[in-house]
Amino acid sequence: MSDDDILERLTNSQRLVTVMLQISAEDSSARVGAWNLRDIAAHLAATERECYEPRIRAIASGENPSFDIYTNDDTDFSGIQLENALDEWSASRERLIAYVRTLDGDRRALTGHHLKYGDVSVDRYLEIALEHDRNHLRGLERLAGQRTR
Repeated sequence: MSDDDILERLTNSQRLVTVMLQISAEDSSARVGAWNLRDIAAHLAATERECYEPRIRAIASGENPSFDIYTNDDTDFSGIQLENALDEWSASRERLIAYVRTLDGDRRALTGHHLKYGDVSVDRYLEIALEHDRNHLRGLERLAGQRTR
């Protein structure tokens, strides 16, 4: 697997989640668990901005940072529009990927310590972000399946 494979998978998963959110947005009552679609989009944008970007930059800087579990589950996203959140998420994901592309293998191999995941490199944190995307995608796929019944 090439170094850029994870970056391509992150780009593709973000696009797929975005499309699924946009398609499902036609139903204003659509929910995945306790969250409406706007909340999911805003949660994804905030997580990228507040967690993945700064943490990956801190790891790559050689700070050997320590991280607690990040959550924004209790955040009130009611003032945010779905499309604005998706635009922000797209822009922050693009910034993150562009930044990681500037890193050499040594920088990508540096680590920080995460309370849940243990020692994490830049690439391991990218995998965590990808799994987060996929978790939300699974919920959106279940929603789409319910809507087609």
